[in-house]
Amino acid sequence: MNLCRDKQYEIKSLKSNNSCICDGFNKTYNGIYDEYNYQIPQEFGNGHLKQLFSSQNARIMEFDINLLKEIEINGTSKTPHIDMLFCLGDDIQWELPQTGKKFEMLSGEGYMGTSEETIKRCVYPAKCDIKLIEIKMPLKKMKDTIYKICEDYGCHSDFSKKVWCDNLKITPSVNVILHQMLKCPYEESLKCLYMEGKLMELVAVYLNEIMNQTKRRSNNINLSKDDIKSIYKARDILDKSINQKVTLSYLSKEVCLNEFKLKKGFKELFGVPVYTYLLDKRLELARLYLEKKELRVSEVASLVGYGNMSHFATAFRKKYGVNPSEFIK
Repeated sequence: MNLCRDKQYEIKSLKSNNSCICDGFNKTYNGIYDEYNYQIPQEFGNGHLKQLFSSQNARIMEFDINLLKEIEINGTSKTPHIDMLFCLGDDIQWELPQTGKKFEMLSGEGYMGTSEETIKRCVYPAKCDIKLIEIKMPLKKMKDTIYKICEDYGCHSDFSKKVWCDNLKITPSVNVILHQMLKCPYEESLKCLYMEGKLMELVAVYLNEIMNQTKRRSNNINLSKDDIKSIYKARDILDKSINQKVTLSYLSKEVCLNEFKLKKGFKELFGVPVYTYLLDKRLELARLYLEKKELRVSEVASLVGYGNMSHFATAFRKKYGVNPSEFIK
């Protein structure tokens, strides 16, 4: 089955003056071209709809729009597929008329699930930064692979469900891969090879996070809803304090949770200790800076909070297997 060459998705609007935007969505979703870039008309706002990559195995799209007026569109999918969504801008919400339910993604969240023949209604609000990466893969091609992974992890996956797990926070590892896909440095056949590889890497990393989360939940984590909310707040603070010195004591006071519960709960929810999480995030950001080849290694080290070049080089080499200087040659 060639997901990307047949018209598998149909986008409509009840208002005729939105027809040009619907046309842009239809071309983006249906892979009429290997690459497609639709610029939002000035009378509607600004931004773009992009089809970054399409093949028999997947379609990768980027939406980056800010509208002057609210736009409501209805979408119908005709073929069972797997959806991966990553919300990089403001929150967004879909309605599912067939079930009467709503699906919401908050800023900084990711989602993975199956979609059968469904009708979705999405309202794109005015004056909001909608930034979304959407990936669609044929369910038939991925089902056996994902089922085997679930078996390996001792988890049960019910493909009759639209959602396998709750939305997950986009981790530094996932964020790096998304950034690399958006900034693919290659063209034509090399781009296809690169994007296919990055897609498989993204699926593997994201599934690993789903499986780990499922295992952690099955271990009966003794945390209240307020505790979990506080721990997520602690992670948000770390995400915004990448080049600063953040102590456990400071985090504990900021989120109103004692240090012991914060340490234990953070590791149970995210799989790594607080300081390991912050270190990984610093190194992944450093890698992004170095890949741009615009800054010296010392400048990058300083930007991500390292005062000692030797410590930075050692940590970077331990994580990536090469010295940071190799990235700027």
